[in-house]
Amino acid sequence: MKKLLILLLSILILPLSVYASSRHNILGTTTGWDNGNYKILSDIKVNNLQIRHVRDVDSRKCANRSQHDDHLEINGPINPDTPYIVEKLLKKIDDSPNHCISPKNGKKFATVVWLNSGGGYMKDGYKLGEIFRQYQAQTKIAGWGGECYSSCATAFLGGKFRNMGEESKLMFHAPYTYSSIFGRDISCAYSDDKLLSYMKKMLNEIDGKFLYERTMSYCSETAGWSLNKDAAELFEILK
Repeated sequence: MKKLLILLLSILILPLSVYASSRHNILGTTTGWDNGNYKILSDIKVNNLQIRHVRDVDSRKCANRSQHDDHLEINGPINPDTPYIVEKLLKKIDDSPNHCISPKNGKKFATVVWLNSGGGYMKDGYKLGEIFRQYQAQTKIAGWGGECYSSCATAFLGGKFRNMGEESKLMFHAPYTYSSIFGRDISCAYSDDKLLSYMKKMLNEIDGKFLYERTMSYCSETAGWSLNKDAAELFEILK
């Protein structure tokens, strides 16, 4: 009787352990997938920045099974390393002869880039956004635990396609510099032609100008114009 009980418990427990091990969460969040076979092709860590190149091995949305459905996951600061690493990975995915192609129209699927970042340097946000647009990437913010603030929000706009989860957060604030070497006092710009031009380019003339004006009205390191998915859709930031 004891042996039979042990055997029954092992049968019940095994599927649960297999189920748990198959879970894949997007970096820095609790959003992920219970189903599918996700393989981490590279896990790049530079100081506090982590970027993963992930493949859905069993994807059925591609034209044939030999094609790859790859995405990137970014967690950490937007700094000079971020656009450098991302460009290399996007080029590798884009150049692959097995890049995922739609069975409906024969076109390449946009590579999804998941963003989770509290921000960083604005100049690197511009550069990262331009790279996203060059490679026609789809920028996303995960629904549970996903946030994209400051220069991350600037980079997010560069996605040819943009989306965010129901519980995610997107936040913009004016560019600033520190007014003291020893203190944490900041000084925000009254205007920024580069930011205005960038936002108009990534959105359009009207929505870009509106977003710029709202962004410049918030001068803070940690606070700003914060939006959820419904608000971002209303203001034509998502696409």
